[in-house]
Amino acid sequence: MTGENDLFVQKALAGQPIDHCLVIDAHGHLGENPTFPIIDTDPASVVASMDRIGIDALWVSALPAIYGGYAERGNAIVETAIHRYPQRLFGYTVVDIGYPDRVIPTLEHGQRAGFTGIKIYSPIGNVPAPTYASPNYEPLYNFADVHHLPILAHTWGSELDDLEPWIKRYPNVNILLAHTGSAQLEKYIRFGREYPNVFLELCYSLSPRGFVELLVREGLADKVVWGSDTVFMSATQQIGRVLFAKISPEDKEKILGLNAKRALYTETT
Repeated sequence: MTGENDLFVQKALAGQPIDHCLVIDAHGHLGENPTFPIIDTDPASVVASMDRIGIDALWVSALPAIYGGYAERGNAIVETAIHRYPQRLFGYTVVDIGYPDRVIPTLEHGQRAGFTGIKIYSPIGNVPAPTYASPNYEPLYNFADVHHLPILAHTWGSELDDLEPWIKRYPNVNILLAHTGSAQLEKYIRFGREYPNVFLELCYSLSPRGFVELLVREGLADKVVWGSDTVFMSATQQIGRVLFAKISPEDKEKILGLNAKRALYTETT
């Protein structure tokens, strides 16, 4: 279904930005990484990359915030960036979920600062954190429900079981499952089909051939959103998975932007 008549392919091969449709990157990061160095995380560099590729808007959280105990410092990085680049960068608030008394004040600050979503992260490496089943998450979901905020959830397959009760309990909260297909693909497919408030986010370093096509064949063209995981991964490589996928241009437009516009409740892009 893709070839010489596909404008996405033509522009990609010519090194031109994808500027003929809405492109939203639903999953990005700013700030230094505490576990390995990243060359350049300056928001100006990120936006310059967006311009080259044709990305209209990027939703970001800060790397220091997701490693536990540093949410305030990480969120401050994002706050500065979204004020510097309004309408291009949008913020996910991250909370220190292991400290229940910090959850609501952090979310309230994010709301005042203009953050438009929430990022949650499961335990990573040797950094201890409550699982997604923790009751500490209840005020977070309540806040998201009241304020109409989407949640981007880091997942690697096994976390889906803990997320499912929250997905059922809060049907009005859109939940984006990051790294779809990283493990237990059948669960992601089931969640995408079964729950209207679930969206499947694509960023994944292994980039298996035919993966985007598989999700479309499974009837999920309206539930898949594109994310790059920048600055961990190259947005050019990640968007190529969609641009060169053997799916219709109409489905590419959905995956690259239109689905995210619904998932992130945004009318600003």
